[in-house]
Amino acid sequence: MTSREYEPKRVVLVDDEPAAIANMRSVLDEFEALEVVAEVKDGSSAIEAIRHHRPDIVFLDIEMPGVNGFEVASKTSDIPYQLVFVTAYDQYALDAFGTHAIDYLLKPVRPSILRACIDKILRQENIVAEVLWKRESRSDILFLTEGSDVRALSHDHICLVEGLGRYRRFHLTPPGEAMHGTGTIVSDLTLDDLETQLPRGDFMRIHRSFIIAVRLIVELRLQSRRYFVTLENLDIDVPVSRSKIADLRTRLR
Repeated sequence: MTSREYEPKRVVLVDDEPAAIANMRSVLDEFEALEVVAEVKDGSSAIEAIRHHRPDIVFLDIEMPGVNGFEVASKTSDIPYQLVFVTAYDQYALDAFGTHAIDYLLKPVRPSILRACIDKILRQENIVAEVLWKRESRSDILFLTEGSDVRALSHDHICLVEGLGRYRRFHLTPPGEAMHGTGTIVSDLTLDDLETQLPRGDFMRIHRSFIIAVRLIVELRLQSRRYFVTLENLDIDVPVSRSKIADLRTRLR
């Protein structure tokens, strides 16, 4: 892992009520993984603090003198941080989630609610850090998001990738099925992206909707003037585009 992973997450607190900041600070101080680098009480100061400190997390009040919380979020949207709105007014919830906020806490914020929010943020950050580290250190792994989960999928466990509208379905080999507990995994990675990420020597896009593991081809056949391949351990006839036939035959020699 990089050294950045072990550094505390920098936090900026923004609220025009000193008591609200004190309450948040008392909970945040329980977490060794967090470091409060600034406490500010108005929107203009919040923008300056965020641009200066480039924090990982910002707890931001909405109603403040001058610049409100939504304006702060908009004017600092180019800086990547986890945003949590903290306010006494629930009518802003819909607008808040139209921003990049990951949570919306109502004052007075109970310590248990704030702890749960922090745990969620740290868990997400750890997943991202682990994925980036593995991506740098492993070239034979694909990282797929499936809902809130991240799956590390070995190239050896991929039999076929099938395009299904907005999504792609990965058909796994028997070892892959045993490891992941499922025969298929759905992802929003595009086939164009996969063509660049999967090694060309092992995989081939034989159709606009299909990428196959070449080593698993059992048969190439002509049927009703169309070509199909059969893959090992997979009961699917995969069509081959006419423009790909010559290249595929070369690969199979």
